[in-house]
Amino acid sequence: MKVTLIRPPVYSVGLMGPQLVPVLGIAYIAAAIREAGHEVDIVDMCGEAIDRSEMVNGKYVQYGMTPATLKTRIQFADAIGFACMFSQDWPFHRGLIQYVRELFPEAVLFAGGEHITALPEFCLEDCPSLDLCVLGEGDGAIVDLIHMLDKEGSLSEAPSLVYRDKNGGYARTKRAERIGNIDALSWPAWDLIPMENYLSRGLTYHLKRGRTIPMLATRGCPYHCSFCSNENMWGRRWLPRDPKSVVDEMEHYIKIYKAENFVFSDLTAVISRESIVSLCQEILRRKLRITWQLPTLRTESLDAEVLRVMYAAGCRELDFALESGSTDVLKSVDKRNDPKKICSLIKDGLKLGMNLSTNIVIGLPQERFRDFLKTYGLMMKLAVAGLQELNVFPFVPYPGSRLFKEFLEQKKIKLGDEYFMKLFGYADLSKAVSWSAHFGPRTLSGMRFGLLSSFYSLMLISHPLRMLQLFINPARGRVNTKLEGVLQRVFRNIQITFRKSSRIKLHQDI
Repeated sequence: MKVTLIRPPVYSVGLMGPQLVPVLGIAYIAAAIREAGHEVDIVDMCGEAIDRSEMVNGKYVQYGMTPATLKTRIQFADAIGFACMFSQDWPFHRGLIQYVRELFPEAVLFAGGEHITALPEFCLEDCPSLDLCVLGEGDGAIVDLIHMLDKEGSLSEAPSLVYRDKNGGYARTKRAERIGNIDALSWPAWDLIPMENYLSRGLTYHLKRGRTIPMLATRGCPYHCSFCSNENMWGRRWLPRDPKSVVDEMEHYIKIYKAENFVFSDLTAVISRESIVSLCQEILRRKLRITWQLPTLRTESLDAEVLRVMYAAGCRELDFALESGSTDVLKSVDKRNDPKKICSLIKDGLKLGMNLSTNIVIGLPQERFRDFLKTYGLMMKLAVAGLQELNVFPFVPYPGSRLFKEFLEQKKIKLGDEYFMKLFGYADLSKAVSWSAHFGPRTLSGMRFGLLSSFYSLMLISHPLRMLQLFINPARGRVNTKLEGVLQRVFRNIQITFRKSSRIKLHQDI
């Protein structure tokens, strides 16, 4: 069969802008389809038009290919799949699916990703052009679907599907078991993606450290934080890859793509002390001159010694998923991190010369102002200690999470475009949407602005050289901290907005 996978354009609101990076999921799935003997193509609507951007629907910025360009780029395929990861993008993805249906009325259109896995029946109802939803880990489930379509079998034969039945309702097949031997999976099919567009620009979720490729060293997460959609998407099974296989893949990318830097996109990278230390030792044994980064760190398997080994092996940036400085709030969302231990680890990492950031969520259901003050005080201590980055996000009941299900059952959420567009508020510093009974939108927005402005003011006053670098580096095209990267994206989005305003004025003058 001929299969086409589509990575839609990327969208943002406000001045921060998105991070334009190659996506692992669609590359892994393409590799699995190809290995199974089918013909596969990836249309990366972001990467193939990476420098193109425009304002859409008045205030959103779209990065990537236009529908008119897609029409000339895409070729007929028996099945066409769409990567739908983030729920805020669904209204745009729905329009894209409808457009592709007009181009290929006979093709089977399917979609997968976290958004689809969270709300499959809703997506089928909201988008009649969509034929199938594929749930959870896609490597095996989508290959089973393609095999079934190729032999013209029944949809009920393939696992992890939701589709319309003959009675006008929806049918679900049994959810596939998680893939156990992840070392046997084919490496991502980066050859089907315009990697040079990303590599030559050093695009990454973290800092620009040269030619950067995303990777996975593990899959899944064993924890069950109630605000996270992981459990619905992946379950609670955490699986590490063999460190030798991970470093083999690194060496392959160094040879093929001249890669210099690697970003691990794992849900929770460090669960096993043995796994992370073994990975570092393998990198050191092969004497690779690389840098790499890890996201969303917890504290269970980290200490000063492990951090030293990681730094020696090239790890330069870490993101700590702190969420709150209040243990009461953390317990209320089933997150058992110890804020004091995270602070100690951050100080250890700073001594090594790492660039560190931490994530805070404000407005969680059980948070009171006294809890926020604990978070505020903790962040001020870290600002003085030299923590480089702070991310503050208003809580949203995200599709697939347990808190989302609770809000939906309590009829506090009405599914539709208005709700999905509100999810963009996590990145819009100009306003916040509150789901808290204790803080209104203005209060929550003020808390966010107050925490961020206090942190960065105190951090820059305590470390005055950073103030100078903050403006000089982005102007020179260099980025040494994520804050500098945000400023770069702000400048770019101001230019996009200015261009739009100029076009409107010119039109009015004419």
